[in-house]
Amino acid sequence: MKRFFGWWRSPVRLLATFLVFVGLFAPFLANDVPLIARVDGSWSMPAVADAFGQPVPGPDDRSWKQWWSRLPEDADDFAIMPPWPHGPTETDTRRYGEGPSLGHPFGNDGAGRDLLARLVHGTQSAVLVGGLAVLLAAIFGTALGCLAGYRRGIADVIVLRLIEVFLCFPALLFLLLAAAFFGDSRIGLVLVMALLFWTSFARIVRGEMLSLRERDFVLVARQLGISEWRIVWRHVLPQVGSQVGVTAAFCMAAAIVAESTLSFLGVGASRGAASWGLILQEGSQYAHLGQWHQWFFPALAIVVAVVCCHVLADQLRHGQIRAAR
Repeated sequence: MKRFFGWWRSPVRLLATFLVFVGLFAPFLANDVPLIARVDGSWSMPAVADAFGQPVPGPDDRSWKQWWSRLPEDADDFAIMPPWPHGPTETDTRRYGEGPSLGHPFGNDGAGRDLLARLVHGTQSAVLVGGLAVLLAAIFGTALGCLAGYRRGIADVIVLRLIEVFLCFPALLFLLLAAAFFGDSRIGLVLVMALLFWTSFARIVRGEMLSLRERDFVLVARQLGISEWRIVWRHVLPQVGSQVGVTAAFCMAAAIVAESTLSFLGVGASRGAASWGLILQEGSQYAHLGQWHQWFFPALAIVVAVVCCHVLADQLRHGQIRAAR
């Protein structure tokens, strides 16, 4: 219990948890459709449908927000709106490029859209794309690293050659090629990023396995007749958990930068959705007009997320060193 509460005393860990939470629940935190609505006695959850890409049209040929804002106080119909009742694509023709205000703390972009809502949904793109890519890379790279470091022999040679081959590809050029091939497929981008990051996990895990396979507890387990699979799964793999966590934090930072870069260049899976890179690219077009908020806040979001990942990795590494002592 003490260790659990000690984890949450770190502001960086709280920030990382907050970013993940915002990314996972963005449609329920900032949206112009209700979380729950009752229309003519019928119940619906438009925000849930919108999260799965199936938006429900508003009643009476109006948008949900227009319908909600005009409901009389004594009406039987009602709606529960998200905490921030602005959607990433909702436009306000009266607020083209307007700066930060009480109603819109981050201002509006050149199309009149609320920047805070767009950044919240941009967090979803960064967390989902980067998180899934790092997860797949961690699973694949850890498995191959275990195989190479624990079994040695031909398995080690094959894995090392694979690592060398994948390290030959320039990351940005490889991502641009994949974006041109897969188009706006988010799944394709996740798979390509996983192919780029698995080598980091494989090298770290292989190096640890080369040392762990000769430890006394492994030798004793073999003498007791415990199967190799059980030794690796129950006794060896838990020893490399902290190293995998440090690598995952660094890879997550690289994934956020890669996803934002592709969006900024106008390719990849975020062309039709809110993304920090896309918001930054759109805001940079208005920099010469003095509308600083349009590029400053998305740039700040990218910097904060990347620095958070690096500081988190550093904290995990120092915790690993203290535990070893």
